[in-house]
Amino acid sequence: MARVLPDTQIRALLGKVIIGASDTCVRINAYEVRLGNRVRFDSTGEELDMAPGNFLEIEPGELVAVTSLESLDFTRATLEKLGKPGIMALITPTTTMMREGFLFSSTKVDAGYRGVLNWAIRNSSIKAIRLQHGERIFKLTLFELEADEAPEQFYGEGDRDYYQGTEGIRTSARMLPASIPDAKVVRRSERKIDPKKQLQEAGSPFNYIGTELIQLNGKFEVVQNTVTALKQEFSTLQANLEQKIITETATLSGKLTELKESLATKIKDVFKDEFDLFVGRKLFQFYGSLLATAATLIAIYKWVIEAAPRPRQALIFLLIGVAAAFFAFFIPWLLKKKA
Repeated sequence: MARVLPDTQIRALLGKVIIGASDTCVRINAYEVRLGNRVRFDSTGEELDMAPGNFLEIEPGELVAVTSLESLDFTRATLEKLGKPGIMALITPTTTMMREGFLFSSTKVDAGYRGVLNWAIRNSSIKAIRLQHGERIFKLTLFELEADEAPEQFYGEGDRDYYQGTEGIRTSARMLPASIPDAKVVRRSERKIDPKKQLQEAGSPFNYIGTELIQLNGKFEVVQNTVTALKQEFSTLQANLEQKIITETATLSGKLTELKESLATKIKDVFKDEFDLFVGRKLFQFYGSLLATAATLIAIYKWVIEAAPRPRQALIFLLIGVAAAFFAFFIPWLLKKKA
């Protein structure tokens, strides 16, 4: 029956079955495999080198393919030199990595495999996590097979052993047809799925994101209700203000109309009184002046006719006409020029 190799027998395999190994990585019943020299980010497809002293940063939810620093040689030829029918192994994550939020899938290494190991690591925490080049991240549990447990064909001896001799990142060997008819695709019905519930049920870190989104959505609803209430209050205030402006404008317009009519009446009355008074005064002055002038002219005429000889009467009247014309035209012109 296959048996788990203890630390003493694991050390005997270092440099022969586990290439590039370190004695410090040997544990009680396992060898701790370290982070190697190549990484590939699933989100961007970038494949980069990891040099000694560098750190790999994995964002929350990010899936990264990595290589082991060690390489394995489980081939038939190598194991026959060691007198062993066959060796296989199980790969499991260390509990330290699991405590920090890394998600790994456990797998096995078949008898006959040769090359570095590839794994996919997902960061299920809510913050970016960093791994140092050469950091121990997986446990390799080795099983020594009995003669009757050794496979007839070791890994690498068949035509479909795609990953044999892996040195860097080897992408998936799964192949799909270039064109798949839609009728042959089985998918869920087009029903509405609650994205918040879907995130909560997806596991870490998506359940955390779903919870945060629900809380944020609740806050948005509170803000939305507050904004709606403020909008309704503003609409009511606006309607009241518009009605008040209309009412006050109508009242002011009525008062202005009344004031205009009252002012027009007062101006009309005052103008009429002043006009009547002015016209009466001017008529009185005119008629008075006219009577005085007529009386004066009659008196002068009378005096000239009776006192002056006939030859001089025409001369006197001529002088009086000239004097009247002088006072009528020249005196007003002189006064206007002085002004």
